[in-house]
Amino acid sequence: MQDRTQGKNRIDLLTLVVISAFAYQLAIFLHEMGGHGLSCFLVGGHVLELGAFYVNCDYTGVTELAIRWVAFAGPFVSLLLGLISFVILGRIPNRGPHLKFFLWLLGALGLMNITGYLLFSGLSGLGDFGISRDGILYQVSPAWVWRTLETLVGAASYFGVAVLSARQMDKIIGGAGVDRIRRARRIALLAYLSGVIVALLISLLNPAGITIILISAAAGSLGGTSGLLWMMQFVDRKIESPVPPLQIPRSWPWIVVGLAFILVYAAVFGPTLHP
Repeated sequence: MQDRTQGKNRIDLLTLVVISAFAYQLAIFLHEMGGHGLSCFLVGGHVLELGAFYVNCDYTGVTELAIRWVAFAGPFVSLLLGLISFVILGRIPNRGPHLKFFLWLLGALGLMNITGYLLFSGLSGLGDFGISRDGILYQVSPAWVWRTLETLVGAASYFGVAVLSARQMDKIIGGAGVDRIRRARRIALLAYLSGVIVALLISLLNPAGITIILISAAAGSLGGTSGLLWMMQFVDRKIESPVPPLQIPRSWPWIVVGLAFILVYAAVFGPTLHP
């Protein structure tokens, strides 16, 4: 289960897969439960359902402004997650590689979530920034103008997040030359596949059927984090880093904690929790 193509510069696949899936599900949990779920409760709504990829809030008696806040709360939490993760990452240069990778991935996922949602909602009219009853742009006029603006801002900001995430990877990937790009691409690809596959598997447990799988799980994971597949072209190959290439050796503590979180999250929220 280890990549030994560069001698001692090891990437343990099991550890990388679990940390990646852990980061994906934690980012989703914070967006849905910490954002939409908590805000629904705080504004006086009633949480009807807590699913692994959605929150169903009863807005009876809740003001229009409060409903829009509940919609915005999820992306807002994702924004905070991304910014805080990258700030912490920049302050722990000498800590373990597992924590560095975990924070880097959390930061990228958080920022890709909010910018990707802007793009998705602008194109489809659905989601947190959409024009549906529980979307931020509900009944705005003219809707096409706002959706066009969202699409343009979403595309530009998503590209900016990809560049920023690559620059953050510059700080931890180590090594020199083209090998930096190759190693970063391999790590990002494995992270993407791990997170997406686990997310899709968990989404199969939901009772709402294919709609949740396509609109929430697939769109948010498969599409929303697709920047991981191409952002590493922006890693600086000219850097001659004194830091050795990033290693992610086998770590049972990370594996146990990561698997425990994933399994509990899937068991509790996969089939949908009714508070």
